[in-house]
Amino acid sequence: MNLMELSSDDKVAYLIKPILKVLQEAGGQLERSEIKERITELDDQIAEYSEVERKSTKTGNIYKDFDFSFNFAIKDLSFNGLLTYMRSSPVTLTEKGLYLDVDKLDVQKEVMEPSKKCWAERSQNNKKDKTDIAENEEEPQAEEKIKDDFKESLLTAIAKMSSKKFEAFSRALLNRMGVEFTEKGVQVSNDGGIDGYGYHTDANDFRTTRVVIQCKRYNVAPVSEPEINQFLGAMNKYQADYGVFITNGRFTNAARIAAREGSPITLIDGNELVRLVIKYELYITPVKTYVLDEFYDTEE
Repeated sequence: MNLMELSSDDKVAYLIKPILKVLQEAGGQLERSEIKERITELDDQIAEYSEVERKSTKTGNIYKDFDFSFNFAIKDLSFNGLLTYMRSSPVTLTEKGLYLDVDKLDVQKEVMEPSKKCWAERSQNNKKDKTDIAENEEEPQAEEKIKDDFKESLLTAIAKMSSKKFEAFSRALLNRMGVEFTEKGVQVSNDGGIDGYGYHTDANDFRTTRVVIQCKRYNVAPVSEPEINQFLGAMNKYQADYGVFITNGRFTNAARIAAREGSPITLIDGNELVRLVIKYELYITPVKTYVLDEFYDTEE
C-alpha cells in the first residue's frame, strides 16, 4: 500500500492505528507535536507524507497535507469516544481508547463509517462542507503558532549549547523537579557513563532515592538502544534507584523499549524538554495572550 497514492479519507484511516499505538505506549497522553513525531518514527511512509505541502484554495497559504489528514484522524477518534482534546491541551485517550486492542480494530467499520454521520451533522450546522471545515481548522491557530515558534526558538538555543552548558541546564531542570545534586554528584560527570547523580526525597513518605542522569545534546542522530544499555550498566555501578536520560533530540523506538525493560529510566526528549521548561519556567519569562474560542467559528 502506497500512502501517497491513497484517497484523502484513506490517508486519514492509515493514521488511525499509529496514533492510537503511540498514545497507548506513552500512557494515554501526548501533545499533538509529540504524536506527529512518534508516528513518523514508526512508519517511513508517514515520515515521507509528513513533508508534503499543499496550498489552501481560499487563502493561498501553504501548509502540510499531513497536518490536514492528522487533524481529521484526531477528530474521527474523538467522534468515536477513543480520545479527547481541547485547544492548547494534550491529546488524551479515554478509558475505551487506552485499553483498546489496536491490532484488532477495524478502522473502516469502527471509526471511519461512524464518523461520516458526525461530519455530516457538523457540516450542516456550520453551513459548510467537510473540506471547508478542514481548511479553516488547518490554518494555524494563533496560540498554536506562538507555541510552535517558541518551541523552535528554544530547541535551536539548546542545540547551540556546549555539552557542559547542556549538562548544567539539565541539572537545573531536574533540580526544579526536586532532585538535589551534591558537589560529588556533579564532579562525577563523564565518569562511568553518567553525567551526574543526585537524590530525590518523596514528599509523602520521606523516602530518598538515588537518581543518575545522562545528557546527550544531539543535532541529528537519535539516541539508540546501545546508549540506553550502556546507561543501564552505569546505573547498576552507582546503585541508582532510577535514571533520567535527557536529550534535545529524540529516542528510537528500540531505545524506548530498552528503557522499559531494565531498571526504571525516565526518557526526556526534545518535546518533553520544551514542556518541562514551560511547566517549571526554567530560564524563560511567561507572557499572556488571547485567542478566540470555537464560539466565534460558527455563523449562528
